[in-house]
Amino acid sequence: MNQYLTERQQKILDYITREIDRSGIAPNTEQIASEFEIPSLNRVTQYLHALEGKGWITCNASPQGGIALVENGNSYRLAVCGDVEGRRVAFKKSS
Repeated sequence: MNQYLTERQQKILDYITREIDRSGIAPNTEQIASEFEIPSLNRVTQYLHALEGKGWITCNASPQGGIALVENGNSYRLAVCGDVEGRRVAFKKSS
């Protein structure tokens, strides 16, 4: 779960998380493509497979599809407080 994400992977993961928090339903590949102006659904699928391979999401291979965030006892959503540039950072667990 601590593997490095590219900037685009992080933005897609943030979008998926935001949509699940907002509506309770993960976006589909078409919605992700539209949100990030990605012309190829295949490219979206590659991003999703990368996130899955790094342990952040699971993708359901059923005809209905589906993306789920990986939740375990060691994963937390953290808010960063402080000066990241000066290497003084405090983390606050989000509710």
